[in-house]
Amino acid sequence: MKKLLTLAFVATLALASVSCAKLQARDNLIKGQAAFKNAHYEESIKYFKEAMNLDPNLTVAELYLATAYSQQFIPGAQSAENMKMADMAVKTFEDILSRDPNNVSAVAGLAFIYQNTLQLQKAHDYYLKESQLEPTNPIPFYAVASVDWLIVQNKNDPPSVEDQKRLVDEGIASADKAIGLNPDYDDAMSYKNLLLREKARLSETEEEKAKLTADADTWFNKALDTRKKNQEKKNKASGGITLDNKK
Repeated sequence: MKKLLTLAFVATLALASVSCAKLQARDNLIKGQAAFKNAHYEESIKYFKEAMNLDPNLTVAELYLATAYSQQFIPGAQSAENMKMADMAVKTFEDILSRDPNNVSAVAGLAFIYQNTLQLQKAHDYYLKESQLEPTNPIPFYAVASVDWLIVQNKNDPPSVEDQKRLVDEGIASADKAIGLNPDYDDAMSYKNLLLREKARLSETEEEKAKLTADADTWFNKALDTRKKNQEKKNKASGGITLDNKK
């Protein structure tokens, strides 16, 4: 009986210890989130790491950690410290996906960091996966369209003509999906315009080229009009004043 009571006491202590650790982890998470919100990323990283040490299953802390690394990365800067931030962001997002392959936030985070390190094919693949995981979200479809255009524009390592045609068609279809989900998505309209111009460039007949160029002009104007309307909505919502250039 004494032995059973001792085991029960030890088990109770263990449970209390686990509960206490989780509470401390949550406390560190909250402190990290506050530091992150104020752009104190180095400070937030310390809190998120401590939260993960106390509760390895606290995925939200790991997501914040990866994002804090990516926020410190400066696109275009080639310093060792800057690239280390990108590598740490990638590693942390990948650690999350190794346990939860369909974690949308980690997939989106990887797509973002790969695009900003000019690893466009990897960015494309992760944006595509994000669009499959969130088929009602227009943003990843827009991202696929924009990256398709960037890959086609790569003059240093241009894709084959066939690959360019495939990417352009995929990009136009993705832009259409984004616009279908958000009819006021002016950025998606802009990329549809750009992709149509690439399709015109790759066309085999002058008739087709002329038609595609005309379609591109239409979407260019739609993008301008929609952007203007969206800005007017923002101005009204924020109480801003719009100047109409009346003389």
